[in-house]
Amino acid sequence: MAQNWKMLVLMAVLLNAAKGIATSQCGEVSIESPVVVLGSSVTASCEIGDNCTFFDGQDIQIEWHLSDDLIPKSQYTNQSSRKSNLTIPCFNTTQGYLSCFVVLHGQAQLIDVIQITAGYPPSKPSDLNCKTNLTEPVTFSCTWNPGRETNLPTQFTLHKKDSWLSCTKSFGTVSIPCKEGHSCTILRKDFHLYHEMEISVTAHNALGNNTSESICLDSMDVVKLDPPIIVSVEASQDKCLKIEMEMRKPEWLPANKCSAKLRYKQAGDLQWTVEQPKKMGGGTLRQCGLFHGTEYQFQVQVTFGAGHWSEWSIEKTGCTHESAPSGKLDVWWKVRTGESERSTQVQLFWKPANQFRANGKNLLYTVFFQTSTGIRNPLCSTSELHCTFLQPEHVNSVYITASNTAGESVPTEVCLYKKRALESPVSISTSLSDDHSLWIQWEAPKSLPVTGYVIEWCVVSETLPCHISFTLVQHNCIKTLITENIEPFKCYKISVYPKYKDGFGLPVSVEAYSKQRAPSKVPKLKVEDIGGSYAELAWDSVPVDERNGFIRHYTIFYSDKEGKTGMRVVDAPEMRVTLENLKPSSEYKAFIMVSTDAGSLNGTVLTLSTTILDHWSFISTILPACIGLTLFLLITASACFIKHDNLKLNIWPMVPDPANSSICKWTPPSTQKMIPRLPDIKDLSTSNFSKVSVLDVSAKMPEEKDQKQIGKAEEAGSRSQGNSSGLGESIQDSVFYSSSDDMSPRAYQNTPRVEYSSVICNGYKGQQNPKHKYLRSDSTQPLLHDLSPSPNQCENIWFQAAKEEVSKACQDEEPGEKVRIASWDDFPLLRGLMINEEAEKDSAP
Repeated sequence: MAQNWKMLVLMAVLLNAAKGIATSQCGEVSIESPVVVLGSSVTASCEIGDNCTFFDGQDIQIEWHLSDDLIPKSQYTNQSSRKSNLTIPCFNTTQGYLSCFVVLHGQAQLIDVIQITAGYPPSKPSDLNCKTNLTEPVTFSCTWNPGRETNLPTQFTLHKKDSWLSCTKSFGTVSIPCKEGHSCTILRKDFHLYHEMEISVTAHNALGNNTSESICLDSMDVVKLDPPIIVSVEASQDKCLKIEMEMRKPEWLPANKCSAKLRYKQAGDLQWTVEQPKKMGGGTLRQCGLFHGTEYQFQVQVTFGAGHWSEWSIEKTGCTHESAPSGKLDVWWKVRTGESERSTQVQLFWKPANQFRANGKNLLYTVFFQTSTGIRNPLCSTSELHCTFLQPEHVNSVYITASNTAGESVPTEVCLYKKRALESPVSISTSLSDDHSLWIQWEAPKSLPVTGYVIEWCVVSETLPCHISFTLVQHNCIKTLITENIEPFKCYKISVYPKYKDGFGLPVSVEAYSKQRAPSKVPKLKVEDIGGSYAELAWDSVPVDERNGFIRHYTIFYSDKEGKTGMRVVDAPEMRVTLENLKPSSEYKAFIMVSTDAGSLNGTVLTLSTTILDHWSFISTILPACIGLTLFLLITASACFIKHDNLKLNIWPMVPDPANSSICKWTPPSTQKMIPRLPDIKDLSTSNFSKVSVLDVSAKMPEEKDQKQIGKAEEAGSRSQGNSSGLGESIQDSVFYSSSDDMSPRAYQNTPRVEYSSVICNGYKGQQNPKHKYLRSDSTQPLLHDLSPSPNQCENIWFQAAKEEVSKACQDEEPGEKVRIASWDDFPLLRGLMINEEAEKDSAP
């Protein structure tokens, strides 16, 4: 910004010069110093010269600007039309441009500008330290602490004075400018070895100078050698290693005045063990007191006299002699049911205890049990830290040993308790420590006394196997830090088992992360169901290996084409949501965001379209109509069922049934007088006929006359297709006269002839004579097609008198079949018809 402002000022100056206004002739800005202390006051003045006639007779004003800002007039002093003084009480910028303007007719004209720089005077250099490098090229260099930043260009100068008598006397001062602000180097030609020197350094800038304290030294007292080279590390004696090294020094430098310092650590450890400096009797160092069969890393540094220590050498590794493993193992075991009910599968885990020493490489672990005679029966041998075996019957203890090429450790006993479902701890919780550790805290059981706890954990993964890690803690401990095999962004299942005197309790478990982050994967949305105003979405769970933390909730964002948005938050572990109040036949875009405690990740966009009518609308519209139609049909059917008789009459009118007519029981009054009173003689038997023939039943009728009468009756029966109402009329018009002696009929005049029916005993047209059937043949009324049952029996007393009469014509027509010839006394109605016929004949001319 300041540079831009400077360019603008310069352009303004050039523009004014082009107009003929010479700023150097019209006025100038004066200031005590262009470099000031940061935060101090600044005083400046702007004066328009007398030789500037451009503003003569003009009403002008002078105003000040600091870079881009107008300075308030309250800071102006001795203001006049030709001169103005300015006092800035606190100049708090490291660089600024102070400019003076003349305001004429509302326009500001630049008169002059000056740059002001602010900073601090140099601090006194401290911690002056020098060293001599004997490696070619030989140099003498010093370093110091320059102090605080000055914000101004600052130069440093190193001063060297040759001296003697502990620098009480000096001569030949040499000042060497330093290119860097905190170090400086003197070449070999400018100093002497084994010679005293007085050294100091001075810092100076525009605001002042400052010189450090002087130091007196001999150039050989500050020698710093190059790091040595470790040639080899070998095992020399029991628990000892010999280190061969090579020093990098001039040949003329005596080795007996050099000292060496050694540091070492076990392979894989982070902490170094530093030994005390040792005088070098040559190029060999020896380190004892180490563990057997253990690999160590070594580094060495050297010094000459009281000089500086060299840098540490490059690491070199060596291993001590092996011996038999010492100490015991920490053991943990779990039980699984074997293939058979009697077999028990045991998973045994172990790891070195704090006192255990492998004392070698390539350890072999052996698990066995002993018989009563002391014979070892091995169960498994492995170089891993776990094994699985079937527990032998009646064996409650097994042993484990570690061995190497030098020997075997003392056996560690493992008691296989049978009680493993005792009281569990009350609760468990976790807290964060760092990325590779977790704090575990639990509450002890309430009733049983605990002898210790087993903390077990393994990674929860769908792809990685569960490698169980464990640690043992004391009975009075309810909090511990686990650090083994803990990685960030992985889920661990942690369990606490209490140990009792005769068994183990049930565990309490918890899942935890040492560090969380946003998930690595987001599930895809799936449309489960969609309607006109809703959409049901579902998704799969995120795989455990890609969660990177505890998934707390899912957020579904959706929007339509008009830009209206919505969101739904679903708490885990729910994996389904229904978006409601959507518009029918509309397109929506939706995506899901998965969130853990440490971050979120968005998924891909899903496009979905709602339907015109959803299920609920369909049900609310169609279902009432269906219910109404069903009720209407039910009511109609019920009404038809209740009023079926009236409905039947309207659809199927009643047709008279001659078979059930009451005329069969009607007898004219004149006929009733001829009926003899025989109350005790009743023929209850029923005779069914297929054909009725009207015959003349006079005494001793010739055979030919019988045949003619039968034929005449058959012919009359075939012609009778007219209305049967004439039957009733003929009956009503007929009058019977009878006497006790003569039963012959007499008819009145004006009565038409009516053929009623024919009754015969044999079957019609050769058909079998159905028993107990009665057929009407000559009626013209519409009858039912099917055979109707015989009407109720008319108890005619004439049947008893005519039972013994048999027609000879029937006997001659069909031999072997008895034909009963009924008399007129058996059929009073037919008798009336016959009387009517005889009357017609008599009346004929």
